[in-house]
Amino acid sequence: MKNLSRQELYANYLITNSQDYISASDTDVRITVFNPAAERAFGYTKEELSGKHVSVLYSSKEEYEKISESLQKTGQYSGEVTNIRKNGEEFICYLSANRIYDAHGNNVGIMGVSRDITKQKEMIQSMVLVQEENIELLDEFKSLSKIATSVMNGIVITDIEGRIKWSNDSFTRITGYDKSEMLGFLPSQVFRVPHFFQEEFKQITAGGPKFNEAIQVPHYKKNGELYWILVESTPVYDDDGELKEIIEVCTEITAQKNAELALIESEQNFRQISETIQDVFFLYNNKDKNYEYISPNSFNVLGMEAERFYDNEPFINTMILKEDRHIIRKARLDNLNNKTYNIEYRILVDGQVRWIHERAFPIIDLDSDISKSSGVCSDITTAKMDQELIDAQNRNINESIQYAMLIQEATLPERADMQDVFEEYFVLYRPKGMLSGDFFVVDHVKPKGGRACPAFVVADCTGHGVPGAILSILCSSLIKQSFTSHEIHSPKEALNTVRKQLNRAFKSRDSKQVNDGMDVAFCVLNPETRELSFSGANLSCHILRKNKWHELKGDKQHVGYSEQMLPFTEQSFDCEIGDQIYLFTDGYADQFGGGKNKKYMKRRFMEFLLSISDEPMSTQEDLVRSEFGNWMGAEEQTDDVCVFGVKVT
Repeated sequence: MKNLSRQELYANYLITNSQDYISASDTDVRITVFNPAAERAFGYTKEELSGKHVSVLYSSKEEYEKISESLQKTGQYSGEVTNIRKNGEEFICYLSANRIYDAHGNNVGIMGVSRDITKQKEMIQSMVLVQEENIELLDEFKSLSKIATSVMNGIVITDIEGRIKWSNDSFTRITGYDKSEMLGFLPSQVFRVPHFFQEEFKQITAGGPKFNEAIQVPHYKKNGELYWILVESTPVYDDDGELKEIIEVCTEITAQKNAELALIESEQNFRQISETIQDVFFLYNNKDKNYEYISPNSFNVLGMEAERFYDNEPFINTMILKEDRHIIRKARLDNLNNKTYNIEYRILVDGQVRWIHERAFPIIDLDSDISKSSGVCSDITTAKMDQELIDAQNRNINESIQYAMLIQEATLPERADMQDVFEEYFVLYRPKGMLSGDFFVVDHVKPKGGRACPAFVVADCTGHGVPGAILSILCSSLIKQSFTSHEIHSPKEALNTVRKQLNRAFKSRDSKQVNDGMDVAFCVLNPETRELSFSGANLSCHILRKNKWHELKGDKQHVGYSEQMLPFTEQSFDCEIGDQIYLFTDGYADQFGGGKNKKYMKRRFMEFLLSISDEPMSTQEDLVRSEFGNWMGAEEQTDDVCVFGVKVT
């Protein structure tokens, strides 16, 4: 009965110390109530906003009018809103607003309760993006993306007809139904809609799922208990743009709904808020060192009944792990020094470690003394476990990519080996990420009946990152094999052979076509006659002689499968001492930047090479690298880059 005797006090504390943003306005929509949580969130003091029109809290006139129209028509509003802080920063909240009536039924104003859901939406969106990116990289990453989307929200995947294909454990926790009871069924066949919401439910679901629009729906759990969820549906399309499946993120908002009712009803309802919300509220007397109030659900979260807190049983020494006790003790001292604290620590409940997030702020009495602390505790164990699992998966992925990078670097020629082939040369090799789809090869080949000739190749494989790197390693290996084959005597024969082997490796056929391959420029220079033999696939060879460009164009096809594969052709060019030969992929010219986010373009690159052609090749490398960095600036690198230049000596 101790709690009931202080019921009114606790109700006031709950409003004042609530982590939700609570405000009220009069019939002229001018602010009359603005609790501390709202002050911290918006950056205003209550005195600054008192008497101000409530529209000052919204990001735009349209945002406010949307809410006002709903209140005028229905007397209430629930949904997402975009608020604006005193410093001009916008943030997203979930708002529940209702008209307030006095005992005679007269409207006396509006009360609103909101909570910042910006981080929650960013987390959900981030998890969905992780899922999409991992599917594109490797099929093995599918499990990671599903884990990433299963933090605290319920996740449901349905086919285009709405039948449930998959759901996570959080959705089972919310609904009470096991996966085996849901898979293959339409939601309407499993989840009952309350009678009071059936007409509205028909209107909401008419016309199929609402993409990019959150809806609130009440259902009954398997045990008959009523709950509310906020549903956000995201479409998943296949490569042809056809709807493949639907991902629904379900956030349980039962507590928020109960809070809406409690704030406009009697003091008894305020007590019901603390009993139904998942978090634990507390009011601690620093002077007497005892709890004046703690939520009845303290056992569910903290592992100790409320009565044990009131009896001053030592929670810190009894429940908190020894290694973390200094964290809460320091936080309590900070509170006494008029500091708010926000901490995480571990407790041991029935032999199981549980993570708790506790935040509290000091309360100053009329004598300006810090007499009490008010705070809230949340169980974040599931989120911690999910984050640890995601971190472990990310470490494994990163280690795999690091190892792949070492393998790819090992396939590239060393500078000392290239120096044995050419006296004057340079190469700029700059992957977009850790791995690259571009590569280059420099070595000697021995044509039939002739002496060893320098050969140099620059190639751009389909994609970049992991897929591009895998393909580049394969293509580089096939090209190197062509250097030593006794059946290949020219660049065009090499490209024809590599294409044949690549298609065989991909098992390309009419029923299963794999169009991946590479664009390539392949040159062989006869050291005696200085005749240059060139064969290319979508890449050209550029020769600079006495400030004039000569271009040997490659064939308009890539090395890989296509519906009409023609034999590669070959061109010759009689070089002279001092000629400069350049091969490059499209990454340099396609780079965005220059201060106006425009492409560098091939023409500008050719003009730049001409402007530095009098410099030694080693200096040209530095200038080409510097020019690329200056143009890119703060922009993201667009593609892998590979540029090779050599001077005929």
